[in-house]
Amino acid sequence: MKFRGILVLLAISFFAAFFTFIYFTNTITAEDIGRYDFDDGIDKWNHPSNIINQVGELPIKDNLKLGYAFGLAQNTSGKVSTGGDDTIEKNSISTGDLSSYSKMNIFLNDNNDYISAIFQSGFSNTNSNKEGVSQTSPDFMIAPSTSNTAKGITSAAFSVLGNPGTINGSGNAGLSSKKYFWGKDKNGNPTYKIMGYFDRKNNSGFQNGDYHFEVELLLRASPTHSAMVQREMFVKNLDNKPAEFVTLFGEDTKIGEDTSGDDSVAVKDLGNRKGIYIEDLNNGKYYRLMVSNQTIDGFDSYNGQARVSNWASGLTNGLVTGSGAETRNNPKGTQLTGVVDSAYILKWNSRTLAPNQVAHFSSAMGVNKRNYSIPTPSKTYINETRRDGTNRIGDKLKFTLQLTNNGYDSQWNAQEVIDHMPKGLQIDPNSITQTSDTFLNSQPSPTDYDSTTRTLTVPTPYKLTDGKSETVTFEATLTSDALQNLDGNLNFTNTAYFLGSDAEVSSNITDTFKASTSFPVLTSGFKYTFQTKIKNITNNEDYRESTTAKIGDRIGYQTIYRVDSDSHFDLVRADNIDDKLPDGLLLDPNSIKTQGVDGKWYGQTWGIHTGAVNTIKPGQQITTQFEVNVSASSIGTISNNAFITKVETNEPFDFNLKNTTYDEQIATAAILNIQKMNSFIDTPKTIDFGSIKMQGKPVTLNNINTDGELIVSHPDSNNFKVNICYDNDNPHTHMVNSNGETIPTSDSDLLFIKQRNNSFEDIGTWQPILPGGTPIQTAPFKGNQQSLNLTKYVGTNDWKIKLASNTPSGLYKGTLTWGLTESV
Repeated sequence: MKFRGILVLLAISFFAAFFTFIYFTNTITAEDIGRYDFDDGIDKWNHPSNIINQVGELPIKDNLKLGYAFGLAQNTSGKVSTGGDDTIEKNSISTGDLSSYSKMNIFLNDNNDYISAIFQSGFSNTNSNKEGVSQTSPDFMIAPSTSNTAKGITSAAFSVLGNPGTINGSGNAGLSSKKYFWGKDKNGNPTYKIMGYFDRKNNSGFQNGDYHFEVELLLRASPTHSAMVQREMFVKNLDNKPAEFVTLFGEDTKIGEDTSGDDSVAVKDLGNRKGIYIEDLNNGKYYRLMVSNQTIDGFDSYNGQARVSNWASGLTNGLVTGSGAETRNNPKGTQLTGVVDSAYILKWNSRTLAPNQVAHFSSAMGVNKRNYSIPTPSKTYINETRRDGTNRIGDKLKFTLQLTNNGYDSQWNAQEVIDHMPKGLQIDPNSITQTSDTFLNSQPSPTDYDSTTRTLTVPTPYKLTDGKSETVTFEATLTSDALQNLDGNLNFTNTAYFLGSDAEVSSNITDTFKASTSFPVLTSGFKYTFQTKIKNITNNEDYRESTTAKIGDRIGYQTIYRVDSDSHFDLVRADNIDDKLPDGLLLDPNSIKTQGVDGKWYGQTWGIHTGAVNTIKPGQQITTQFEVNVSASSIGTISNNAFITKVETNEPFDFNLKNTTYDEQIATAAILNIQKMNSFIDTPKTIDFGSIKMQGKPVTLNNINTDGELIVSHPDSNNFKVNICYDNDNPHTHMVNSNGETIPTSDSDLLFIKQRNNSFEDIGTWQPILPGGTPIQTAPFKGNQQSLNLTKYVGTNDWKIKLASNTPSGLYKGTLTWGLTESV
């Protein structure tokens, strides 16, 4: 069997409630600090008997690593050290613009050379000056929103570390009774934190406020597996009255091995209101640092600035109430400063903490080298049913899964996005979308969701250069099963995985990154069950969740909407119960019937849609049934579920609205597996080779995009091969431009595919695509496949075209042909 319909594109032209009255500074000892006082997600914290710091590293590639530590991380030779800073619990000293001890230190380990990201004066060839680590950076700062004196937001008066030994004329005692802990996250990466008590007496000259907090400063790897380090702060109000404050974070940046002098570079915008980046040339090597708010409780405002005493200078009017570059929504690369002694400021909006209340603040930082990708994934959701911040059973959520390449002159070859749906999420397979910044894309096949394994797998064969993203979205309804899948904090978690490879560094190695979203789920007083079931009438079956069939079989569907007997509320009304049948199922209109809450059956010759649904009380239900025949166009696995629209219940929505309304609810799907049909479920729509400026020389191009998927159904037990065919002499299928000109065939054929041996993970060899067909894999695929997705064999960089020097200019289009051959 063969199936045609793949378009080949090529453009060729000449364009291119705790309470106290005692100040902890004077009375609390270090032993009173509890290592588990904050719920930071780390199960075990260790306090070293020998109080010296440790250094953590995250591998990027080969001999390149991202390092992080509190305190010193380099030796007197400028090489990365393994720790050994014994000042880690020492009281900090903040005078003038300088702040010493317990400082956050993020750097790059390039073949064991220490490449700074923050200005350092912490080593020479004879001495390791521990107090010089990140000395010109205040790190986290706290200020009341009313602070507006001409003195500005200075490091000495506003930094959290402060100056516990002497108040230094600012009232900022800062962090005392410090304790240093180390642990590991769930991925085995080192985590470090410093805890202490933060006290400040307001100084009228600085207007820096009265505060009495417990504080945790935390360094840990991004949980996404991306080479990013999160700098975090937890704050607990220990006072007997509310505390209002704005949180800031400031750093004096300096990239390179040479840590002396200012850097004289521009600070640039990451784009999409995400943060800043800085790049610099050091000893013939290009490096880049970036700071992002793509974390839980990330910053609200940011800007680049020259390093000056007032760390709020980058905010509007130089005040903590000001905004930054985020208000302009700049594209990536927009300069936020001229060539200056670079620095940046981050700001979180004002918070007011009641006694014993906790707040959390976070930012992510990465440092990278030219040609290396930094894939940065994220997963977010919005509740499309309500906007009050709660999530209840029956609500419809829209999830957005996105991966951005934050690398430096790099290319990330995306492969696929995988999401294992936990019980409690009923996905709508027809809502799945995919996009990328570079290409227009066909929508994914609903078969990308495997309802048997509850797994969504969306191929994303895109080349992502710096700042470019791939995005997958879908809608899902919260079901009552979600209440059985909550963690200890009563949160429901869903995780996505992003697969791909770094084209410039390790194109043959597939890396995986992940992103999760967690949210609370509340039970609803309105409880219901909504399920579609199926039976094979030809085989005399009862209704069940899934069945098998062959062409010509008669299938019955049944959908029941029941208000559970323990529901506290009724379904008052709804617009309609309906079902959009998948292709390949032929409806018998005389079979459609509905059973009302009175138990009577009614014929429905006008269609599956019921029309208005009247009140359903607890313990009552509505049932719809209809029958279909399986047509010859049916192949593979078919998922079908009913839906009900504009559901109104008498459960109070909020204080202003009487009833709760759901725009749409989706039934649990019934699964039909069609047997004895070997065919293609889907084939790519376009293979795009981009454009090239011909200069009278032969050119070889790899494809830059594949739009669409390759999905095969082969339920027969025989092994089989998948072939691709192209005939440049066939006037009906060969590539031609708008002038009717064809592409001359060189002496080594025209189109090629990267043929694998046994798996898409093989390096593969380039084989010409022949008129009689070329297998995409030399070894046959195994039979008994209802829906086999082979998109990874035909993605970006899996196709090649060789152009002769005399190829005419123009936009070329042609057709490839797919075929299946049985292995005997």
